[in-house]
Amino acid sequence: MIHLYRQLENWWFQTWPKQIRFWAVGGFNTVFSYLIFVGLEWLSNYQLALPLTYLIGINVSIFTMRHYVFRAEGHPARQYGRAVLVYAGLILCNYAFLWLAIDCLKLAAWIAQAVFGLVSAVLLYFLHEHVSFRD
Repeated sequence: MIHLYRQLENWWFQTWPKQIRFWAVGGFNTVFSYLIFVGLEWLSNYQLALPLTYLIGINVSIFTMRHYVFRAEGHPARQYGRAVLVYAGLILCNYAFLWLAIDCLKLAAWIAQAVFGLVSAVLLYFLHEHVSFRD
């Protein structure tokens, strides 16, 4: 079974460029986090749902991006710390956007978060490549 996994992993890295791997893995991470956000927001509000979603989602994202997209080598704890800082900045932008979209423009929270997720994906690629997973 491990041999099959290694073959699939080698095929993944040899066949797909980093940008395609980012959109595939990032798509999974985005859907995963978005579903968590929608469920938590349904149970409470976006102010509580957002940090809980980030606590869960960024850990999944950091580890999947580090391994399956950027195939990062180097010091994992240092890369994790930089990635957490990237996400800390992102959550501040996310809060500001949600406040503007929900409280000022009266958009539904699930729509506002979907828009932010799409826009932030491009920014996140460059931040991960040049900040989080460089050594």
